[in-house]
Amino acid sequence: MGVRVCHSQAGGEVVRFALSGYGWAAAMHADAIALAGHEVAGVSGPNDSRRDAFAAARRIPVSAREVAEMLRLAEPDVLVVCSPNSCHLGDALAAIDAGVHVMVEKPVTVTLAECHELEARAKDGGVTVGVGHMWRHRDEVIAFRDRIAAGEFGRVVRTHGWGVHAGWGPAGWFVDPVLAGGGALIDMGIHAIDTARFLLGDPEPVRVQASIGRGVFSDVDVDDDGVVIIDWDNGVRSVIEFGWWQPVLGGLEADTEVFGTAGNGRIWPDFAGFGADYRHCSVGMYERQIADFVDACRTGREPLASLAAGRTALAIVRAAYDAAG
Repeated sequence: MGVRVCHSQAGGEVVRFALSGYGWAAAMHADAIALAGHEVAGVSGPNDSRRDAFAAARRIPVSAREVAEMLRLAEPDVLVVCSPNSCHLGDALAAIDAGVHVMVEKPVTVTLAECHELEARAKDGGVTVGVGHMWRHRDEVIAFRDRIAAGEFGRVVRTHGWGVHAGWGPAGWFVDPVLAGGGALIDMGIHAIDTARFLLGDPEPVRVQASIGRGVFSDVDVDDDGVVIIDWDNGVRSVIEFGWWQPVLGGLEADTEVFGTAGNGRIWPDFAGFGADYRHCSVGMYERQIADFVDACRTGREPLASLAAGRTALAIVRAAYDAAG
């Protein structure tokens, strides 16, 4: 089947999306797709009642248990993979086999071997694959990156980033080591890792060190606390704190402080004073992520959060787990 890009409908070009999964991330993507002026044509997942309720609430016409069947019935242009981490590769390959572009929630896959397989299949299939590192689309992050690139802080020496949930943490498949492929590092730390790399102009890691704790703040069988140190090929060192259920929030999700020879700065320096109605993880950056991905599919360029970017973030996570033992 050939690769489709968009369908022409009254009022302009509307891209048909489909979702694998029906949890929080799928809901955010569904809202973002609607705000961007596109449509969700199908949803898949194993729990019939939850999936059908998700579809009914959003008037999604196709609801099917299996990804391949949903893709056949819905005929989307793009599949957004929002299923458990261990399902990412299978769902993405089903889309590639159907000639459908793929946006995969982070982590792109559980293992690097899976990621390499995805890259090879995407290249052979001629489809675009992007990864849900959505903080690359946040206005404050982009503005801070521009300040760094302009030399406001001089030569950057070190960054300090956060990927922490304070006072709460996930449950379900997120704390299943087989389904998730890890814990707080692959869930939250990866956001701070990719944000640091994006701010620095996407350097390559040359060394990864880590200290990781399991069951420190909660009764889980995966990591819920830790620190990762990354040495980049541009000479900068990044320190990343990650965790769930922590009593104190040192920084908002993906918040990053930069220390340079001419000063220091931080994306959200006044976060402690934000009001109760502040929504850090806003649908706006998801909408911009959708718009960027659609443009990438139409023009043939790489999306801002490319498959290669997702691979590097995953490689750092896997190296950190290996380093911690």
